Amino acid sequence: MPPRKQVITFFLITLFFSAWHLDQGQNANTVSRAAMVAAIVEQGTLRIDAFATLTDDRALVEGHYYSEKAALPALLVVPFHWAAHTLGLIDASSSDHINVDLLRLGGLLAGSIPFALIITLCWGRLYRSRAAVPLCWLLFFGSFLFVYSGAFFGHLMGAMFALAALMELEEGSASHAGFLIACAVWCDHPIAIIAMCWTAFLAIRAFKATEGRGALRGFLTGAAPVALAFCTYQFIVFGGPLAFGYDHVDQYRPAGGSIIEGLHPEALIGLTLSPYRGLLPHMPLLALGAVLWWWCARPKWPRPGLLVGVPAILTLLFVCSVGMWWGGWAFGPRHLTTVAVLLAYRSAQLILATAWARVPALVLGSLGVTYAFLAKSTVWYSLPSDKRQPLGEVIIPALDQWGLTRYQWPVVLGATATLATALFVITFAIALFVLSRTHRPHASVPLP
Repeated sequence: MPPRKQVITFFLITLFFSAWHLDQGQNANTVSRAAMVAAIVEQGTLRIDAFATLTDDRALVEGHYYSEKAALPALLVVPFHWAAHTLGLIDASSSDHINVDLLRLGGLLAGSIPFALIITLCWGRLYRSRAAVPLCWLLFFGSFLFVYSGAFFGHLMGAMFALAALMELEEGSASHAGFLIACAVWCDHPIAIIAMCWTAFLAIRAFKATEGRGALRGFLTGAAPVALAFCTYQFIVFGGPLAFGYDHVDQYRPAGGSIIEGLHPEALIGLTLSPYRGLLPHMPLLALGAVLWWWCARPKWPRPGLLVGVPAILTLLFVCSVGMWWGGWAFGPRHLTTVAVLLAYRSAQLILATAWARVPALVLGSLGVTYAFLAKSTVWYSLPSDKRQPLGEVIIPALDQWGLTRYQWPVVLGATATLATALFVITFAIALFVLSRTHRPHASVPLP
């Protein structure tokens, strides 16, 4: 790992650009989480009855409304909103709208900071390569993940915990990994698939060798406190330790009464290769990682396996089986956020270890940054579900009309959207150049 001072500097610079855009739109998804925070801090209750008309993402339980989202992101925002509200920095929300400052705060804490931490964690592991800075920035800023940075969703926070858990597992800290992956599940419930695969991986190791039993025991012990808190919350709000808010949503009833509707064949392409919600078009550098994995892999390079590959496939199949597999109004496959982060982490290792991959990485990364920034500068994630060609049907028309987003902190300070957008492009390019030029590792990165 690099020196602590360098880590802090890299993180703060990355966070500066991750938090440049802070969402304040009254989106049903983000409002549902913010309503829970407002209800706890301002009214002393988990019930969001006062804000129920502001979002369709709500659960109706015994005549009262609750947020149906995974609760940990909102719970972690609560103390910060309490402090800001107590100091008079953020006013109370009303039945007419959620305070935009609360939405910005949630976007910062649940979106921008996790996104910057994800990039910093990956950079820290690849630090000994001179190309670590540009690769990590192009990999993540050049993806759909950047579009959700600054928005009060739970996916990036869950992905951050999952990536940290994977790194702890690789380092042999099974108890820390268990705690972190349990937190990830409480941020984004489908991450439970990854947690189960890792449990199976550790169980197989324990079966093969006696010394592996300690890792399995530590993993389960580390996860236990979070699992207990999760089950307690679910029981109090939804009536059972494994009851979910999705089962009580009053605005949407899935076919057959379950969110699992059966495999949608069109979703397999739609979530992988399609420009509609495909993972590879919305995170181009993963395509290069796939090539390196399956066609150019050297014997000592890790295969995806039970830690990344199998969980990725199972999560994909799960998302392909839910009713709204496309994620509603979205940019890219937001339900595959954690899968994307784990695959990106693995892919970055292989790209840096392959000399010929550097130029293709630069090209694909630049294309990804351009696409993600065009979306972030105009419509963010508000791409209607019926638009199958988001770039041509939504983003380019918005750009033609110069519909630049005002959800930028320089705009809050009085700048125009045009000036704020130009400043972002210029300072982003300068920061990337300076960070890359001042990065002086002592050795090249070894093969993974």
